[in-house]
Amino acid sequence: MEQDLRKQTARSIMWNALDKVGFQVVAFVVGLITMRLLSAREFGLIGALAIFTALSNILVESGFASAMIRRKENSDGEYVAVFCFNVALSVIFYVGLYLASGAIASYCRMPELQSLSHLLFLSVIFNSLGIVPIIILTKSLSFSKMSIASLTAAIVSGVVTIVLILRGYSYWALAWQIVLQSAVKTLLLWVFCSWRPNVAPRFEVLKELFSFSFSLIATNLMNTFARYIYNPFIGRCFGEERLGYYAESYKFYILPVNIISGTFSGVALPVLSKLNDDAPRQLLYLRKMMRVVAFCIFPVMLGAIACFDNLEEVILAEKWRDIVPYFRILALAGLVGPMHLMYLNLMVVRGFTKYNFVLEFVRNGLIIVLLLLFHDSVDMILWGIVAANVGSYLVDLFFVRRVVAYNVFQQLKDIFPYLVLSLFMAVCVYAIGYLNLQLHLKLVVQLLVGVVAYLLPAKLLGSTVLNDVIHMMVKK
Repeated sequence: MEQDLRKQTARSIMWNALDKVGFQVVAFVVGLITMRLLSAREFGLIGALAIFTALSNILVESGFASAMIRRKENSDGEYVAVFCFNVALSVIFYVGLYLASGAIASYCRMPELQSLSHLLFLSVIFNSLGIVPIIILTKSLSFSKMSIASLTAAIVSGVVTIVLILRGYSYWALAWQIVLQSAVKTLLLWVFCSWRPNVAPRFEVLKELFSFSFSLIATNLMNTFARYIYNPFIGRCFGEERLGYYAESYKFYILPVNIISGTFSGVALPVLSKLNDDAPRQLLYLRKMMRVVAFCIFPVMLGAIACFDNLEEVILAEKWRDIVPYFRILALAGLVGPMHLMYLNLMVVRGFTKYNFVLEFVRNGLIIVLLLLFHDSVDMILWGIVAANVGSYLVDLFFVRRVVAYNVFQQLKDIFPYLVLSLFMAVCVYAIGYLNLQLHLKLVVQLLVGVVAYLLPAKLLGSTVLNDVIHMMVKK
């Protein structure tokens, strides 16, 4: 059983990594092309609507996905009930947002948003149609099918978006990208999932799911509100162009955070759930995942901070130069993002959804309070995000020990070596930036020095995580 779980976990991590990495790479490449073709103002228009789409998706999903994944058995009738509820709710929210589109445009001082929102908010309905297939495929650890669906949707929507931009559709092309990506992914999920809603719904399950997921819904709403409240605020106070710079710098910062968080957290939920009756093994897997996350996130974020000015100059036009300082500030918040998400997953698995709510309340409360106190410039707002994320992670350390036997000293011991190695690597990379080299050559040298300056000391110091990664690659 131990060996089977290891193999299943390894396969799941690899496919989930392909999903997250592949999807993010495709989105990154498409994003670079569209950024070269469009202005910051056009991205700002799309960014201003992000909070409404994100909040609607959270309410439509209602926390049912996590609740049903955690349950040992789900009947077809229960799946039908969840499907009907989600779709009906998505239609209600679309109609409400459609009617509110004029007020949204007026508040943001962007008249284009009224008609743009009518198209963009269709993605809420398409996303609701794919929730049940995602639950079923996740419970069976069929990450390969979900990876194919995500990648195909990203490629198809990306190609269509570029064609539309070249034909003069401007910011409308970005809206079509979001809608098409949701629609194509949902269609493929239904193709890969054998389940169909062909039995009578058992709506009584909704009460049970609500009782479990209420805290998750509240948590996700807070998290999403705090994440996106900056968009309409920055757009209203500093204009569409500043919002565009902020929104795109956030995408660069969140790219590695999402890849690493999604890869390991996506697998952590079902795997740790299987070990709920074996606390010692569950803790061992948790600690191993935390070390791997730290091993990956620290060098990526600190290395990116050290060379992002040269990276931006190579891949983007001069008109996007203003995203460099924004990214460097936000990247500091990314150091703790994946670990915070891992702890939240642990709370869900162990049934401590109230702790999950408390932790997110602390983080999001700090974000909103700091926004109210320090909002004279976009830079000040971003430093508030960093302070809120780091502060909330320190709170995480104390709450986790109430759920599992994982004390603060053990947690810091597991991640601290990789932080030190990453700081050493970042100093080396930053120093290379002062060499009088051609720009492209300088960036290549920085990347090579970063890899060597991190992996070589880790190997010489006998890093068990590095050995595990090498062993996994050799053993496939």
